[in-house]
Amino acid sequence: MAREWVKRSVLAAACAAALCMAGCHADDNDPKGQSEELQDPVRREHAITRLQSIWNTLLSEAKGDKKAKPIVEFCDITVENITKAYLDHPEDSVNRLKMLGLLQEMLDPRSLPVMMDALNWTAEVSEDHAILAARAVSKMDLPDADRGKAVEAIAKALEKVSGPRPLDNRLRQAFIDALGVFKDKRATDVLVKVALSQESDQNFLFNILAAQQLEKIADPKSVPDLIKMLYLSDPANPAMRMNDVAASALVAIGKPALQPMIDTLQGKNKEANELVKLYIDSIRQKDSQAAAKLKTPNIVSAEATYTLGKLGYREALQPLIDETKNEDVERAYSAALALIGINRKDEDTKPIVDAMISVYERSDKQQRPQMLVAMRHLYADEIMPFLFKIAETTETELPPIQMYGFVSYAMLADKAEAKKLPAIIEKEELIRPQLKEYEPAIKAAEECDRDIKCWEGKLQDKDTIVARKAANMLARLARGNDEATSKVVELFGHEDLEVRNEALYAVDYMAVKGSKAAVDKIDQLEAAEGGRSIWNNFKREALPGRARIAARK
Repeated sequence: MAREWVKRSVLAAACAAALCMAGCHADDNDPKGQSEELQDPVRREHAITRLQSIWNTLLSEAKGDKKAKPIVEFCDITVENITKAYLDHPEDSVNRLKMLGLLQEMLDPRSLPVMMDALNWTAEVSEDHAILAARAVSKMDLPDADRGKAVEAIAKALEKVSGPRPLDNRLRQAFIDALGVFKDKRATDVLVKVALSQESDQNFLFNILAAQQLEKIADPKSVPDLIKMLYLSDPANPAMRMNDVAASALVAIGKPALQPMIDTLQGKNKEANELVKLYIDSIRQKDSQAAAKLKTPNIVSAEATYTLGKLGYREALQPLIDETKNEDVERAYSAALALIGINRKDEDTKPIVDAMISVYERSDKQQRPQMLVAMRHLYADEIMPFLFKIAETTETELPPIQMYGFVSYAMLADKAEAKKLPAIIEKEELIRPQLKEYEPAIKAAEECDRDIKCWEGKLQDKDTIVARKAANMLARLARGNDEATSKVVELFGHEDLEVRNEALYAVDYMAVKGSKAAVDKIDQLEAAEGGRSIWNNFKREALPGRARIAARK
């Protein structure tokens, strides 16, 4: 094909040299000649159509490899002519859009002037041009200076969007997504502005989308604004918030977020306090009874403790333990759950266990099952006697308490510990059917005991209870073991949400020095499953989990 271009180009050049006034035009398969004819208003539509066709053929023959020689040659002999034609003929919006579409596929940095021009969009005229340009320029391999120019151009383009039209929303999404692809701190200010916007013309989903890009950029400068986002809600629908996304971004930033979050927990962040009051007021307008149950310090504490737990720094241990002693049990309860996430040393385990047990004993019975699940994720020998006590104590008022104590103990029990469980199943007639579901976990413990390789083999067991058990046992027995950690990561894509969550908690504890495999797997799931129910349920833990695992070195 490349040889044919040379022959045809020679013929076309000869034809041009002869000045064939009677209508000598470039051969249909001559890309250079066709790119030159883009300057001709009569030939322009045909020329861009032929160029697109030649490109498609070459790309197909190269099996999509844009570094293949014929592809590189095509770009070398056409991109400058296409760029010039686009810039020279602003009056031909239709054909310019086709040129831009081809340049978007070529992704040649030499077409950057076109992209910059297209990003300077005009309402009702060139919105589609700007969308294509944003997608293209974010994927180009640009030097830093040009990257900066591109980020600034996209930021300016985004700031111009102000309407509620579907086309405005397409613009917002394209620009926000592009800024996230760059992962450039020069995009921080405009993304913060969008994320904090309370304008009625902007759907709150774009606030969330902008905050997601801030996670990718991880700019310490954005910490104060991200803390605001923990407490921000959609004015039209207060139930819609971005607290999970904001927490993920703060975790991605890491240590610079630690002290500001401790200050927020301790009530020193006035802006956070005011935002929560506004949130409660917006709830009150819709449901006064629901609003009456909400307390500003409790909401502030809940988000702060959750984020500190996800940050996981040991420096937050004492502030969280102090919070577990708060006279308000709701606040103490949130802090106790956050203690699970602290990247602790061996000597920290007992104070954490003591604090959690203390809060458990103060808490309402309705809250205790969740606490028992959390205790399991300590993966600590020290918690086992307490879990067994709950498991063997008959509970008639709220049977799930005993059931969850049994499950948490069973999920961590080695062979000797598991031998105690059949007797409980036998004596508890009321909840026996629920307890018997975990007999496969008992059997697996008898088989594997404390054998790490045996538990690795159980990760892919068809019985989801056995797979969950394996993840828990590896967390208890193989912390810091990279090979075992990578095997547990494989469960992130499991079709069962409980298996995913058990695997995520286990990896979060095991990956003391981070795990690229875990980060990559969550990235893949986000791209493949975005919008699906299982991802929507998994992402609240997966997003901050990804950020904190990525931040470990």
